[in-house]
Amino acid sequence: MIDIKSYRDLVKNLKKDFSDKSKVKVALLGDTATQFLAKAIRGHGYEDQLDLDIWEADYNQIDLQLSNPLSEYFETEYDYTILF
Repeated sequence: MIDIKSYRDLVKNLKKDFSDKSKVKVALLGDTATQFLAKAIRGHGYEDQLDLDIWEADYNQIDLQLSNPLSEYFETEYDYTILF
């Protein structure tokens, strides 16, 4: 059975100690604002024993970040990339 958490529950997790969680680097690129999504994803990561280090691209920068090898996206190696 899937346990659906509310946004509020996930954001509460952000105040908890992540020090014993596995570190994972995640890039989040979207054609819309992603601030709330990033918080929810990081909060959910806590429940899965993950310390998600989320980098967010600027608004509507998917094409520019992915097509330019000199962009901020390519400055770091990410474990996962989320396109929203």
